[in-house]
Amino acid sequence: MSGEKRPVFALFAVWRLLAALMVMLYHFCAFGPEAYRQFAMDAEVFTALLDLFFIVSGFLIWVHYSKRLTGPGAYGVFLLRRLARLYPLHLLTLGIFCMAWLIIAVAGLSVELTDYYSFPELVRQLLLVNAWGLSDGLAFNFVSWSLSAEWFCYLTLPVIVFIFRKSGLWGLVALLAFCVIALEGLTYFKVIPFPTWLDANTWGAYRVFADFVLGAIIAIVASMRLIRVQSHWYAWGALLFALLVMFMDFRFGYANIVAITIALYLAAQVEINAPERSAYLMPLMPLAAVSFGIYMWHPVFTVSILGLGWLMILQPMQIIGFAPVLAFALIVTIVTALLSARFFEVPARKKLLSLGAGNMVESMALQPSKKPS
Repeated sequence: MSGEKRPVFALFAVWRLLAALMVMLYHFCAFGPEAYRQFAMDAEVFTALLDLFFIVSGFLIWVHYSKRLTGPGAYGVFLLRRLARLYPLHLLTLGIFCMAWLIIAVAGLSVELTDYYSFPELVRQLLLVNAWGLSDGLAFNFVSWSLSAEWFCYLTLPVIVFIFRKSGLWGLVALLAFCVIALEGLTYFKVIPFPTWLDANTWGAYRVFADFVLGAIIAIVASMRLIRVQSHWYAWGALLFALLVMFMDFRFGYANIVAITIALYLAAQVEINAPERSAYLMPLMPLAAVSFGIYMWHPVFTVSILGLGWLMILQPMQIIGFAPVLAFALIVTIVTALLSARFFEVPARKKLLSLGAGNMVESMALQPSKKPS
């Protein structure tokens, strides 16, 4: 396959951006008037888009790192790089919520959002273990549970790689089946305190581990080029079908996962078969690159602009409608994510890598990943 153009998986980047934007819009609208709150309630049927986000993460981590984990040194560099990618923005947004917590405590206010704030919970947030079944509820930056879950998957990636190297694709299929059965059992016996493990957040690490395994399976099967589809229409059509399945709300979460799996497989297949056809998506890539920032920053503005600015100040004064405030919050979040990526996250990541790795990064640098074959 030498000389072939490498897939950049632009479809995945754009789909993750769309998922981040929909999550942001959902949380913003929950603070609006009745019509907007109803929209947010109706949009809850699309929460499986979070699983799309995690499955894509598993896919990309597998593609870029599965062949690089050749020993403890390579594994350490992998963890350092992932931590340097996630932790600076997590720490910054966590610090903002800690400041708000301090102000609320000093003022003696009673705010529902602070029900689960505590110093033990702060420690769990700092250690990124708040989605491992150790927390009673979401606290501080309420989307940080997904970072905790992803960190769990990074720590356990060698398990997935080991099983694949020993037992191949069917070993991973068996691992996924074991995860699903175990999660169903834990949910049935109320160990996982959610109606279904597919909704778990404080126990989200184990849900996301299953998503990661599924992402790895999709990557492996897509690399086999079993079908030769090259048109992006197949991928977009499959995504629309997945959204339709979610909208139908069958009360059977596996239908959503199956539809998402089909869409992601087709997207991967068309990008592997014809990577040059993703050129039309390139103008969106700078914005897609900050989907993580949009996801992490939007709770800050959910609380400040919508919770404080709208609910407590602007709505009682009745001087402006909700739509302009919503638009303002959307724009502020996106602009903040772009500025944060350029002026904070990238410099902080480079600094962490230089401080934490030192000579190790140079001597044990991971070899460039190869295209799936």
